[in-house]
Amino acid sequence: MKSGLSAAVVICMALVSGKTYAQKQYSLLVRVPNTYTIEQVKSAGPLWDKLIEKWKAEGVYVLSFAFPGESYTVTGNVKSVKKETVLSDNLKVVSNIVLRAESMEQALALAKACPVLLYGGKVEVREIPKPVKP
Repeated sequence: MKSGLSAAVVICMALVSGKTYAQKQYSLLVRVPNTYTIEQVKSAGPLWDKLIEKWKAEGVYVLSFAFPGESYTVTGNVKSVKKETVLSDNLKVVSNIVLRAESMEQALALAKACPVLLYGGKVEVREIPKPVKP
């Protein structure tokens, strides 16, 4: 689906043409620097609100959720529990967004609009596999 096309337009096109548009789902794991400040969060908030509204209007938004609280890990054979945030390249995961897209290329184009990129963040994009029926 090209930017600006709403879900309704795609559905109408499918009905008129008789074609179905298979969309996949992609997970956007949003990471920010460990030094990401409250001021940056407040600055990015309205940008996120605007972007999510745009994605909803385009019919690509499925759901999202933030991870604002504490983080714990469970490790090893003894299943040790530790209160800690896992960092990768000094970045921590702060939210997950699920979007619909026709291809990885389209999902990556959508990810490029994420406001955290303005603050040194990173967005990891992964295709969500279809569930396997038992």
